[in-house]
Amino acid sequence: MTQSNTNELPPTASATSTSRSRSCFSRFLSFFGWLMTLILAVGLALAAGAGLLYLSGLDLSTPQQLRQASSDVQQLQAIATAHAETFVSLQTAQAQTNLELNNARERIDELEQQTERLAAFATAQVGQAATAVALGRALQTAVAETVALQDRLREGQVLVAVVATVQAEQQARIREVERRSERLTRFLDRLSNIAGDTVDDVGLPTLTPVLTPTATAFTPTPSPTGSPVATPTP
Repeated sequence: MTQSNTNELPPTASATSTSRSRSCFSRFLSFFGWLMTLILAVGLALAAGAGLLYLSGLDLSTPQQLRQASSDVQQLQAIATAHAETFVSLQTAQAQTNLELNNARERIDELEQQTERLAAFATAQVGQAATAVALGRALQTAVAETVALQDRLREGQVLVAVVATVQAEQQARIREVERRSERLTRFLDRLSNIAGDTVDDVGLPTLTPVLTPTATAFTPTPSPTGSPVATPTP
């Protein structure tokens, strides 16, 4: 037994270099296989995410629709603000009209008092018919002014009612657009979560490669899959 061990020859330098080259080649093949597996996994994850987005009805025009909805909301808010300012001015005009109407009523009361006094005087003085005629004309003028003021007040009230109706319709449209925008935002967030879960489910466990710098350069490739879906949120 000792003699056979003594007769064995040590391994030559060529055999050692051959085994080292085979080891490096096998490591390169294993790293290349791991890299191809990772690329296939990422491709499958992207394809699955794109399929889910396509089946869900999401297309490339969704961000543009969100921007259009946001601009519509801003326009409607500007219109509502303009209507609110118009409504305030109409309320001011209505208050002024009410003040003028009150003044006209006070004037009518004064004229009525004068009419009563003049009527009593005309009854006592039948011969003063001209004074009664002048009083009647003054009363008719006051009544005409009162009717004109009442017509202006009615027109102001009708205009205020129309503005209030338009403002209510604009507010309803604003709430509808905001509700649709919030629903679409929640839908995009849910799709983003589904895409992230799909990437996590399809992703393979990372191997520990021999070449540490090369492995760290390719590890962050699956991370950009979730970010493009979450960008359209307003």
